[in-house]
Amino acid sequence: MKETICVLIPTLNEADNITDCLRCFLNQKLKPNEIIVVDNGSKDKTRLVVTSLISKFKKSGIDLKLFFHPYGNQINARAYGINKTNCDIIASIDAETNVPKDWIYNIQKHFEEESLVGIGGKAKYRNREFLFNLIYSSLPRIRTMINKYYITAGNCAYRRKAFIQVRGFEGLEKIRKKEKLVFAKDDFFISKKLERIGKIKYYPDIKVTILYRPKNKIGQNVEKTTPMRIINRILLEMKEDRKISKYFK
Repeated sequence: MKETICVLIPTLNEADNITDCLRCFLNQKLKPNEIIVVDNGSKDKTRLVVTSLISKFKKSGIDLKLFFHPYGNQINARAYGINKTNCDIIASIDAETNVPKDWIYNIQKHFEEESLVGIGGKAKYRNREFLFNLIYSSLPRIRTMINKYYITAGNCAYRRKAFIQVRGFEGLEKIRKKEKLVFAKDDFFISKKLERIGKIKYYPDIKVTILYRPKNKIGQNVEKTTPMRIINRILLEMKEDRKISKYFK
């Protein structure tokens, strides 16, 4: 029997992006059983847009659900959404993400390997140049080669029972405060937890396109970035990864 799949999407003021994101799932080679949108407290028309699409998805055989959870951040939203589904596999993306027609099919195909608890894939920026994308897409391959790979929340999937078994994101906020982390690091944290009970892998055929929306240190969007800022971010994230890793030794 095929495992059921839920797509989980947190949102915050994504009225301009959520329609294109959701419509990608109407033409999937294999459709998800359920899509859960967890809104983090949008001030625009995000929730109205999602609600307007529910009947259309129902006719297509997909159960589209919207929940309002204006507490905390994307970490809280994802954890909340996982508690609202009974599907076997949780596929996670962000609201500005577009997926190809074989995205769900490939996810289910890879999870036929029973030892897998989590998988991640390849992302490309729709609004950045070739060289930038080449460098960005090389990072997960490099991490895989040096045995430092971790799944990223904007394009990943994991078994729900595995997430529950490791108690999800429990303990992350305590580490973030103690270590004074700048970034959320929920993706790295959950990867380290999942590795304790099974395998996580990178698959380049799990592809998505996303928007590049750089933020400053206090989470505000900025219009432009520089090569030095990119390098500094990578180095800072690596430093924070090491701070988290010491709790898993």
